[in-house]
Order: sequence, then C-alpha cells, then structure tokens
Amino acid sequence: MQDPWQRFYQPPTSPLARLGLVLLGIGILALSFLLGLVFLAIAVGMAVIGFVVLTVRRWLGGSRSRKSDDGLIDVEYRVVNRRKRDED
Repeated sequence: MQDPWQRFYQPPTSPLARLGLVLLGIGILALSFLLGLVFLAIAVGMAVIGFVVLTVRRWLGGSRSRKSDDGLIDVEYRVVNRRKRDED
C-alpha cells in the first residue's frame, strides 16, 4: 500500500540534494528564530519605555492631583415638583 503523501512529495534520492534541503531547513529555522528575537526585543523595549513614561508621569503629576480628604462628597441634584407630577 502506497503512502498518499508520496503522491505530492517525493524526497530526493541524491545525497547532495538532501544535504541542501537540510541546510535550507536549518537556515529557515535560524532566520525565524532571529526574527522572533527582534520582535520580542521591540515588544520588551516598548513595554519598558511605557513603564518609564508612566512612572515619570506619576512622580511629576502626583502632587497636583492629590485632594485633601475632608469627608465631603460633591453631588448634583434636581428638584422635582410633586404637584405637576401628580396632575399627569
């Protein structure tokens, strides 16, 4: 019984061609690894820069945004006239 995969791919019989395919595969894997490292380094760099920016903003802007906690709550309210509502 033949393997259905052999219909689409037939490995080369030449040892030189097999060596070339192995070297090509290793090269593709190494390139993928290096590209992954580059993208990882960019992501980590952006995270570090964001952390530094947020930390500096907290240090510089923290003193102005603090309010004294005196227990007061600011609220808004609207007076509803009960006579008008009962007539409807």
